[in-house]
Amino acid sequence: MKRKIFKAAVALALGGCVATSLVACGGSDTDENTVTFYHYAVTSTLNAQLEEKLADFTEQTGIKVKHIGVSKDQYNGTISTRFTSTRNNDMDVLYLDQPLLAQYASSNLLYNINDYVVEDGSGEATVDADNSVGFAFNKSAFNDGAWQTVIYENNVYGVPLTINTSVLFYNVATIMEAGGYATEEEAVSAVNAIKTWDDLKEFASRITGLGSTYALFGGMGSGGYMGWYTQCFVGAAGGKLYDESSKTVLPDDDGTVTSAFEMIKYMFDNSPETVYNSNTGFKGTTSEPAGKVIFSLSHSSDIKDLEVAYTTFGAIPFPGKTEAIGSVSNMGGENLVIPARSEKKEAALKLIKYLVSEDCMSFFQQCTNNFAAVDKYATIDTFTTDASSATYQMYSVVKNQLATAQVRPVVSGWMQVNDNGIPNNLQKYIDGECSVSEAIDAVRAYAAQYLD
Repeated sequence: MKRKIFKAAVALALGGCVATSLVACGGSDTDENTVTFYHYAVTSTLNAQLEEKLADFTEQTGIKVKHIGVSKDQYNGTISTRFTSTRNNDMDVLYLDQPLLAQYASSNLLYNINDYVVEDGSGEATVDADNSVGFAFNKSAFNDGAWQTVIYENNVYGVPLTINTSVLFYNVATIMEAGGYATEEEAVSAVNAIKTWDDLKEFASRITGLGSTYALFGGMGSGGYMGWYTQCFVGAAGGKLYDESSKTVLPDDDGTVTSAFEMIKYMFDNSPETVYNSNTGFKGTTSEPAGKVIFSLSHSSDIKDLEVAYTTFGAIPFPGKTEAIGSVSNMGGENLVIPARSEKKEAALKLIKYLVSEDCMSFFQQCTNNFAAVDKYATIDTFTTDASSATYQMYSVVKNQLATAQVRPVVSGWMQVNDNGIPNNLQKYIDGECSVSEAIDAVRAYAAQYLD
């Protein structure tokens, strides 16, 4: 099937420009020595820090930076407008959500940086200053999975900035109350013993009122979030979302996808929507610290919301179907890319080099609450230095989970499959409207409209 001229992820343009608190929309910057950097909007405090860092970059290189912060909810639509606009050509460096890279690269909208990549094997240096082209990004310094997200059809189109993955969070007060544990130590020990899906089911069987009073988990959201969380289950079953060699979506010859969907249905069958959709269902309140949701499937971005005085939260790795498979989860995050039509590519490369340096990586961890994609800068100390705290423990679980996080397919059109094809048809199976095989077939049929 021929690829559609312009697939939906690129065609999400909002039409017209989106003003931000940092700068107003406008055309290309006329100063040849100024690059424009698009990123997610941040707080005023973090914005001031970013401006200080960019001022340091200007002092070091003489290159000025105009930075434009756009709210995360509007970001993808805004940059889509910029990419397709015939009037506005003001993007030189920008954040790009991982699964969108293939979308733009397939349409020849991203700058190929193959000549600026080396691999020294040590990972000690983020860039190699002795490369013949002046400097190059050292692939060895980056998380392996994160680096896979910038490669499309064997070409490199970006540099990883931050990464994240999903784990299971729990409220200790809820575990104590629902499981009948006398102490926090007993409750935490029982949760930490969960390594496989059978362990999880056995643990759940000890919850009085499971599926009525208590929800086993807080759901998977909808749309893109549901598609993303599905990968946790598929990976943990020993499968994958897409087989590159056969170009098969949800390959299920070994039954791994069927197992994953069945486990998802088990989770939902034991999770009343009225309970898991409650604002206090997982976190509880000051007066009632024990919520009614046993687990929350989420990522490090939510940890700061769990820093409350009235109870303690914890996290465990996402359990694998079996001990042999082990713990596997998904991967998300942002990459830095350069539009193919930028007229300031050399300056843009120098800015990216600075943004993934030690001077900036801690800052971007704070902005996104994700970990740095550069291995040696991915540190929990950015978030908290109290190694004895529950917060430190939760970040530790996320950081360790990153070692087995699966990258989403780097395939043009996958965003549509992730945001619509998987969640819409998986939900029908969860609701009992179709069989698991019918749901998988429907996802494949939907994907055929968008993938090659």
